Amino acid sequence: MSLYDQHPVNGKISGDPVADAFGLCARENSAVLIVADGVNWGEKSKLAARCATFGCMNYINQSLLKGQKVDSISTTARAFDMLLTSIDVAHDTILHYDGGLTTLCVALVCPLKESKQFVVCIVNVGDSLAFVFSRQHGVREVTTGSHDIRAERDIRDAGGALGPVNGKDPELHNLTCSMTFVDPGDIVYLTTDGISDNFDPVVTKIAVAKTKSKKVSESLPADDDECTITDNLNNSDVDPGELEDGKPVMLPHERHQYAVKEMEKVIHEFELFTESPCSAQELCGALLQHVLKLTDSKRKVLENPRLYGRKLKHKDREFRDREIVIKLSRSPGKLDHATIIGYEVGCYHGNEDEDYCIDEEEDAAIVTAVYSIFFNTVVVFVFCTLNLHLGSW
Repeated sequence: MSLYDQHPVNGKISGDPVADAFGLCARENSAVLIVADGVNWGEKSKLAARCATFGCMNYINQSLLKGQKVDSISTTARAFDMLLTSIDVAHDTILHYDGGLTTLCVALVCPLKESKQFVVCIVNVGDSLAFVFSRQHGVREVTTGSHDIRAERDIRDAGGALGPVNGKDPELHNLTCSMTFVDPGDIVYLTTDGISDNFDPVVTKIAVAKTKSKKVSESLPADDDECTITDNLNNSDVDPGELEDGKPVMLPHERHQYAVKEMEKVIHEFELFTESPCSAQELCGALLQHVLKLTDSKRKVLENPRLYGRKLKHKDREFRDREIVIKLSRSPGKLDHATIIGYEVGCYHGNEDEDYCIDEEEDAAIVTAVYSIFFNTVVVFVFCTLNLHLGSW
C-alpha cells in the first residue's frame, strides 16, 4: 500500500503508481516468498518490481515442479543455487520488458529431514529485508548480512538493485545469502523499506543518531582500518546516558536492536488485545497498521487544504514551503510504499484450525547447513552437511 499523501483538491496520491510487488506460493510443507520494491517512482519502477517477482517465482516453480512432480531439494547448497539463478532470471525479465530498477528479496521455507524444524534460505538485493517471529524467542532479522548494522546508513540508498543500473548490469553490491532454522508456528515475513525503516527510532523521532565527533576523527591515524574506526565509535565516544534535545543518542547497531524489539512489541500488544496468538495475516496487518498510524501526522501536513487553491507571490510561496519542510522534519515516520507478506511455518493438512507440526512419516529434504560468519561487512559462507541419522558432522 501507499503511505503517501492524497492531494485534497484533485484526489491524486503522491508516488502513484505503487512500485512494490510481492508473490507467495505456499505448499503442504514449504513456501516461496518474494518482495520487490521499485527504486524511485513511476511506471518503469512498477514494471521492474513486477517483472522481477514474476521471473523469480516462475523459475522457482518450474525448477520445483518438473513434470508436475515435486522435485525435492536435497541440500541447501542446491536451494541457494536455485535462488541465485532466479535472481538472474528476474534481472533478465526486467531487461526484456524494458523495466527500471528494483530491490528483491526471495525466501524459500522447507522442512528438515527427520526433524521438527524447518530451514529458511534467503537471497536479497537492496533494502528489502526478511524477519522471523518466534513464539519462544521473539523477532529477529535474518538478512543482517546485507547491511552493516554498525555503520550509519542513508535510507535513501537501497544498497543494490536489479535492472539496468550500469548499462545492462545490475548493482549487486549487497547481494547476500542468508539462512536460519525455524520451528513450526514461527512466522517468516518479508518487508520493503517502507515498513522496516518506520521502526527505526531516529525515523520515528524518539532518538537522535550518533555521529562521529570531530575529536574522534582527528585522533584516528590515516591508515586505521574499518574495524578500528568502529571500535573507536562504539567505545571511546559513547556516553550511554547522552541526550540531545531530551532524546537519547543512539549508535547504528542500537537503532537496529531497537527497531527489531519495537516490531516484537507491536506483535505482542496485538496478541494481548486479541488474547490469542497472531496468525501470519494478523502479524502483517498489525505491523502495517502501526506504520500507517505513525505516518499519519506527516500526511496531514501535506493534505492541509489551506496549502492549495491560492495564488501566492514568490516570497510567500518560499515562506510556505519552508513552513512545510519544518513541520515535516518534526513529524515522525517516513512516507513510502509499504509492503509486507508473511507465512506461518508448518505442515498443512487441510484444517485451518490445526496446530502446525511435522509429520515424521513424510519424506522431507536432506539439508546442508549454511553458516554465515559476519565480520563488519565481510561475509564468509561455510557449507557443512548435517547427517541427522548419525548425529555427526
